[in-house]
Amino acid sequence: MNLKLTTLFFTIFSTINCFAQEKLISISGKIISNNKVVSNINILNINTKLGTVSNDIGEFEITVTENDTVLFSSIQYQTLKILIIKNIIKTKKLKVHLTPLVNILNEVFLEHLTGNLDIDIKSVPKDTLPKHNFTFKLSNLSKKLDPDIHSFLKASNTQNLTDPIKMRDGGGATLPDFRMIKKRKLKRELSKKKEFHCKIKKELGLDFFTKNLKIPKEKINNFIGYCKYRDIFNKYYNNKLLEVIEILQQESKIYHAIKN
Repeated sequence: MNLKLTTLFFTIFSTINCFAQEKLISISGKIISNNKVVSNINILNINTKLGTVSNDIGEFEITVTENDTVLFSSIQYQTLKILIIKNIIKTKKLKVHLTPLVNILNEVFLEHLTGNLDIDIKSVPKDTLPKHNFTFKLSNLSKKLDPDIHSFLKASNTQNLTDPIKMRDGGGATLPDFRMIKKRKLKRELSKKKEFHCKIKKELGLDFFTKNLKIPKEKINNFIGYCKYRDIFNKYYNNKLLEVIEILQQESKIYHAIKN
């Protein structure tokens, strides 16, 4: 009796396993836009949460099943979702056409201007910085400096700087402590990384995350950490705030898709 049950269980398990394997299909595809191949496009199977990136010639390969939804996203192109139908499963091929994304920035209004250049120039605030009190003439180039009686301008004795005996006795130059320099640099980097979440939230405002990107307040830090693989840390500190905003907008769509 036990042998029959074991055989029956094994048969059912094998049947289910074979059926599941038949449904999993690896498809390949190519991404183009305006008749040109597109590389480095983020590709995500929303159902399995598995993703990939298109190569230098726009090609990619991803595992799907019928009725899966595949998401294609990039900063430069409009996000596209494709439903995997029977024909795609049958041919194992997928050709994707992306539409370039035109980013329109919000209008900037300048106050207290009339539009008349002559009038607006007169209303420019006065420079409050103190003026220098020295003048320079070309004849000053031919003047000779007074002798350096305090020896401040005398050249260093190179022997004292390179002689190992004098350096050992304390008369030579002190070599820089590269270990300490590296340690200080590392501390500065760690400090900047700790402050990054607070700085970017203060810079963009909580409404940007909660209202524009639809990120809950308690999930903002988690979302920022999720986006760090797009190098937003270095872009932010290199004054590329617009690129950071575009990345956050783009990644928020993928973030919501993964969470859902």
